Amino acid sequence: MMKKEVLIEGMKCEGCANTVQERFAEIEGVESVKIDLANKKATIESQSEILENRFVAALADTKYSLVK
Repeated sequence: MMKKEVLIEGMKCEGCANTVQERFAEIEGVESVKIDLANKKATIESQSEILENRFVAALADTKYSLVK
């Protein structure tokens, strides 16, 4: 199992966190997504390495973005 943490810009409420969680959960290979709203962080567990651009693409049509 691989674990990846990414910082998310634009999350302000539980609704925001739910949207990001749902988008990341739809990515092939993702096993679980935990959102830490206070720290604006997502922790993703997957069976194999998932490239960061997949997460960027998942948020492409939202107001959220990955912090580089």
